[in-house]
Amino acid sequence: MKRCFRLLVAGCCSVLATAGASASAEPKFDWDTITPSDDLEYHDCYGEYKCARLQVPLNWLNETDPRVTTIAMIKLPAVVPDDDPAFGGAIFTNPGGPGGSGVDFLLVMGRYLRHTVDKPGRRHYEIISFDPRGIGRTTPKSDCFDNNLLARDAFLLENRGNGALTNGDGVIAYSLAIMDAFGQRCQQAGDAMAFVGTPNVARDMVEMVDKVDELRKREEAAARERKGKGDDSDVRTELKKRSAPRRKPAELGDEPGDVPRLQYIGFSYGTVLGNYFASMFPGRVGRLILDGVCNIQDYATGPGWLTNTVDSDEIFDNFFQGCAAAGPEVCALARESDTHGASDIRRRFDSFLSELDQKPRSVLLDSGDVVVVTSWDVLILAGRVLYKPLPLFRLLARKLNEFLAGDLTSMAVMALGFGMVPALQDACPLDRGGDSNATASSPSLVIEAQNAVVCSDGDDVSGKDLAWWRRYVRSQLDASRIFGATWSTIRVPCSGWRVRPNWSFKGPFTTPNPDPSLKPGRPAAPILFLSNRLDPVTPLRAARAMAAQHPGARVLVQEAMGHCAVASAPSKCTRRAVADYFESGLIPSDLSPCNVQCHPWDTSCPATGESALQANDAEVEAMASWFNRDEAAWHRKSPLGLL
Repeated sequence: MKRCFRLLVAGCCSVLATAGASASAEPKFDWDTITPSDDLEYHDCYGEYKCARLQVPLNWLNETDPRVTTIAMIKLPAVVPDDDPAFGGAIFTNPGGPGGSGVDFLLVMGRYLRHTVDKPGRRHYEIISFDPRGIGRTTPKSDCFDNNLLARDAFLLENRGNGALTNGDGVIAYSLAIMDAFGQRCQQAGDAMAFVGTPNVARDMVEMVDKVDELRKREEAAARERKGKGDDSDVRTELKKRSAPRRKPAELGDEPGDVPRLQYIGFSYGTVLGNYFASMFPGRVGRLILDGVCNIQDYATGPGWLTNTVDSDEIFDNFFQGCAAAGPEVCALARESDTHGASDIRRRFDSFLSELDQKPRSVLLDSGDVVVVTSWDVLILAGRVLYKPLPLFRLLARKLNEFLAGDLTSMAVMALGFGMVPALQDACPLDRGGDSNATASSPSLVIEAQNAVVCSDGDDVSGKDLAWWRRYVRSQLDASRIFGATWSTIRVPCSGWRVRPNWSFKGPFTTPNPDPSLKPGRPAAPILFLSNRLDPVTPLRAARAMAAQHPGARVLVQEAMGHCAVASAPSKCTRRAVADYFESGLIPSDLSPCNVQCHPWDTSCPATGESALQANDAEVEAMASWFNRDEAAWHRKSPLGLL
């Protein structure tokens, strides 16, 4: 799994930044013990969770195609039973990526998310997530290497050895050749990756919403029979209606207004999925919150991914300014002798990067692995921290201070653990004959899980010449010094991608006017967009641009830095707005910005792990529990999530 770091640094979302650290502590569960089913059937898993493997058509556009995809679903039940008057139904969620595992996400953040949306005594929800097509425990998997881990690691090593795309035309040209070979390999892996694009996943969500509704009605009918309540013909008639042949995507707009509707909170790429869903199936929209918003036009059209990082350098500047203001007692990078504050700290950092450019450093680890540390590694590491400044700014300061002092061991360990360098001893034994699609319990994160989605949803950029890609890389650098080199790598695999999507949707990305009376073809509520004031990969300007395309939509700004408001800092104000929206479906006209309870350099902030938790503050305690995983995660060699 350590080979999956690229999914984080080259994707929209890091809500799962430490998913593996948490998920590994959960009880183990063998997904292969669940028999896939056309109906939703939950099984106990991971302690208090419920898991299911739901079969849906592989090709929604061809009803004669018998092939299926089996979606791994997971549910964190509500704290009240379904028949409780306060039960508010299911809220679906997606952690982003693309390529993020919803199963891992819910194991990490499910309780905190449930705490965020619930209103004690008034409204309680079950939280559902899933591994989208080609990802995680959903089958068939996106796997261009036929489960050959050594071949995968060899590819990653060659790609890493080529260096940052900002190092000149030679590096770009060689990278295009590598990705052309990669594209050939993926083409030979079969056509399953042609069906993993976001339109297919949005249609899968319609099916999941229906199946959740069907299951609830079956359980209601069974409960009535057990209690001898008499005739349940109404329920059975409804179930019979629901069990009619699945409707084609084009027919979903003709449904009555009282069909099951989606309640959803999506993060980062999850906002792309939510935007697709709302635009394609507006009559299936109940209540949608999109947090950490991607610009859908930039995502789906043109060169792609050019507008994400415009805030990242400002956040990094704030890191140095905050460090200087906090002083040496709080920030390890600060010095008593600094006379120009942040400028002195930044000068030391830039000099360190310059030295690594001139002379990369090799580190021999106790494991026997040799890691050559470059300035790009340090920028990747710093960029990752921008996703979660609250728990990680002080930790980054300590690590950079070690590096400047000449100790690069922990940098090498992190490069190995984050998948920037694969550990070859973990690539054996080989499984050359294995079918990577045959099991739901085999390794779940591979780089092509992201590539297949990105290249399917975006415009075709295969065949672009060196000059085109040179301009593309320059545009990324113009947007961000810290993220430019890394962000360029998101679309480069598409330069050689040969698998064309079965279903493409380019908009319009908009919805009709919402109607709370459940009028057919209309959303039941306007969309609520959330954004931090500064977000490293989904800037506030994107949230505002997307909200302008959906009638009645509004943007709630959280006065914080980091990626995705709900996942980056505890805020009673934000939590109240989220819970109010899910309960009422209304967005206040005076939607004022929300302050947060903690900031990165606050020495008294529980969520940074520097002080004891406040037991009487459930929100801060839950957020602190989520954040405090990061310290350990930095030292793990085999994290299981996106890092």
